Amino acid sequence: MTALLTIVLPFFNEQGWIGPTIDSLVAQSDPRFRLLLVDNGSTDEGHAEAAAHAAPLGDRASLIACPKPGKIHAMASGLSRTETPLVAICDADTYYPADYVKRIVALFDQRHDAAAVMAIDLYAPPLSPESIRRAAFIMRKSRRFPSKCHAGGYAQAFRTQALRAAGGFDAERWPYVLEDHEIVHRVMRHGPVLYHPDHVCFPSNRRASRASVSWTRAERLLYRYMPRRALDWYFYRFLSRRLAARNSMGIALRTKDWSASAS
Repeated sequence: MTALLTIVLPFFNEQGWIGPTIDSLVAQSDPRFRLLLVDNGSTDEGHAEAAAHAAPLGDRASLIACPKPGKIHAMASGLSRTETPLVAICDADTYYPADYVKRIVALFDQRHDAAAVMAIDLYAPPLSPESIRRAAFIMRKSRRFPSKCHAGGYAQAFRTQALRAAGGFDAERWPYVLEDHEIVHRVMRHGPVLYHPDHVCFPSNRRASRASVSWTRAERLLYRYMPRRALDWYFYRFLSRRLAARNSMGIALRTKDWSASAS
């Protein structure tokens, strides 16, 4: 069986969270994937937990170390080892339904010009009114603002060739938070991004309080309405300077202060 997709799952001190996430990937209905677990210098028992839960995949799973601190370095390490035509980034605190891989492959098959496929993040059961409304909302946004990213790094899949052609994960170019939006901006130069109302995942809501390492409402709204031709200016002259001034660097994501209140 030929693998079509490499799932790169970077993690740092995710003991208690990473096991259930890996379990959801082990349970995928489409087995044409490899799982690449990238330990970004964990000091807890997350490494052992990841190895134990990935064991059912046998040689379809690999656990490697990337000691250089920063998620972007772990993702770059994973991409450098990817040999499949498709690559997905997953987070260690997210549940992926059993058809997650199947839908990624199917959506790319439907549009051979597509550079990326994004899942919709849900926070309630998939058939609940809340989730139905959210999926419809993201689909409307993706149609109204097709040049923007509407999914976090826990929900992104790329054609490997397009991701590499865009420069891949590059801390020299973008050392800040919001690297998931910046990379999609570059990848979209190589093809459209696809969304589907049934392609979903379920991130933990523990990150919702992390306003200190996110963007402000004004920055987010400006991004939404910024013309595509001005997005280089937005990211590399406007947002980068503001994030640097706030010290909102990618390394800040290693501080897991989930109790901080949202602003």
